[in-house]
Amino acid sequence: MLNLKRRAGECIVINEQTVIRILRTGPGGCQIGIEAPQSEHIRRGEIAPESEQIMRETAEAIGVV
Repeated sequence: MLNLKRRAGECIVINEQTVIRILRTGPGGCQIGIEAPQSEHIRRGEIAPESEQIMRETAEAIGVV
Protein backbone atom coordinates (compact mmCIF):
# COMPACT_ATOMS: atom_id res chain seq x y z
CA MET A 1 0.00 0.00 0.00
CA LEU A 2 1.21 3.45 -0.88
CA ASN A 3 0.55 6.02 1.86
CA LEU A 4 0.71 9.67 0.79
CA LYS A 5 0.09 12.93 2.61
CA ARG A 6 -1.59 15.61 0.52
CA ARG A 7 -2.90 19.09 1.30
CA ALA A 8 -6.05 20.72 -0.03
CA GLY A 9 -5.55 21.64 -3.68
CA GLU A 10 -3.00 18.89 -4.34
CA CYS A 11 -3.70 15.78 -6.39
CA ILE A 12 -2.65 12.19 -6.99
CA VAL A 13 -2.36 10.99 -10.59
CA ILE A 14 -3.31 7.33 -11.03
CA ASN A 15 -2.88 7.25 -14.82
CA GLU A 16 -3.38 9.62 -17.75
CA GLN A 17 -7.16 9.54 -17.30
CA THR A 18 -7.64 9.23 -13.53
CA VAL A 19 -6.78 11.94 -11.01
CA ILE A 20 -7.70 12.21 -7.32
CA ARG A 21 -7.91 15.78 -6.00
CA ILE A 22 -7.93 16.76 -2.35
CA LEU A 23 -10.67 19.37 -2.13
CA ARG A 24 -10.81 20.04 1.60
CA THR A 25 -9.23 18.73 4.79
CA GLY A 26 -10.39 19.03 8.36
CA PRO A 27 -10.40 17.31 11.73
CA GLY A 28 -13.16 14.89 10.66
CA GLY A 29 -11.47 13.77 7.46
CA CYS A 30 -11.05 15.06 3.95
CA GLN A 31 -13.16 15.65 0.88
CA ILE A 32 -11.82 14.29 -2.40
CA GLY A 33 -12.79 14.61 -6.03
CA ILE A 34 -12.11 11.91 -8.59
CA GLU A 35 -11.68 12.73 -12.28
CA ALA A 36 -12.04 9.58 -14.36
CA PRO A 37 -13.66 8.40 -17.59
CA GLN A 38 -17.37 7.62 -17.31
CA SER A 39 -16.57 4.02 -18.21
CA GLU A 40 -14.77 3.59 -14.85
CA HIS A 41 -17.00 2.39 -12.01
CA ILE A 42 -16.04 4.09 -8.75
CA ARG A 43 -17.64 2.95 -5.50
CA ARG A 44 -16.96 3.50 -1.82
CA GLY A 45 -15.10 0.54 -0.31
CA GLU A 46 -17.74 -0.23 2.31
CA ILE A 47 -20.44 -0.78 -0.31
CA ALA A 48 -18.40 -2.27 -3.14
CA PRO A 49 -18.90 -5.99 -2.27
CA GLU A 50 -22.66 -5.48 -1.88
CA SER A 51 -22.98 -3.53 -5.13
CA GLU A 52 -20.90 -6.12 -7.01
CA GLN A 53 -23.32 -8.83 -5.88
CA ILE A 54 -26.32 -6.75 -6.99
CA MET A 55 -24.71 -6.09 -10.38
CA ARG A 56 -24.02 -9.83 -10.85
CA GLU A 57 -27.59 -10.78 -9.91
CA THR A 58 -29.03 -8.15 -12.26
CA ALA A 59 -26.82 -9.30 -15.14
CA GLU A 60 -27.87 -12.93 -14.57
CA ALA A 61 -31.56 -11.94 -14.37
CA ILE A 62 -31.48 -10.18 -17.73
CA GLY A 63 -29.30 -12.86 -19.32
CA VAL A 64 -26.16 -10.78 -19.91
CA VAL A 65 -23.79 -13.24 -18.23
